[in-house]
Amino acid sequence: MYGKWVITGIMVTLLSGCTAGFRPSLEDYKGSDAARIRAASDGNTALQFYEKQPSGCYKKVLERRITAGLAILGIPVTGNKKIGMPESSDNKGSFINEFTVKPGQLVTVIHYWTQAGYYQNTERSVSDRFIPQPNHDYDIIVTGSESGGDRVSVRDLDSGATIVRWEGKECPTGMFD
Repeated sequence: MYGKWVITGIMVTLLSGCTAGFRPSLEDYKGSDAARIRAASDGNTALQFYEKQPSGCYKKVLERRITAGLAILGIPVTGNKKIGMPESSDNKGSFINEFTVKPGQLVTVIHYWTQAGYYQNTERSVSDRFIPQPNHDYDIIVTGSESGGDRVSVRDLDSGATIVRWEGKECPTGMFD
């Protein structure tokens, strides 16, 4: 009897700290002009890719996860993909994902998180937009706190480079947009 309680307790503990990402993971771009990005494996961060439409708005054509697909007790179980990017003080450690992306695309980095409230939890997201440049290395940096919320930013590892931003209105996706 005691053994069942111990096993049940262990299972509840493991599952209570379990997170799963159901978006497919980003696939690497194979071109010689590839930009490289790096993000910590924990959390729920994705890249959204946009194309400009004839009407002038921007349509989301793809969204892919860049963080671990599964974490138990906050420790990423999947991920930890390294492709040899230079060291960084912003994203370091053993739980890192690195990818290659096609330069010149309109990209939104979006980080999803849950804000704990007094009566209920609220799903939130924060984002940053940029256009990856050929042969540049980027860090995706997520910071924040339980009370203040999360923030996401993009940093080019070349200290002399500036991030190329894109602005514009997203195309409506539904009847009430």
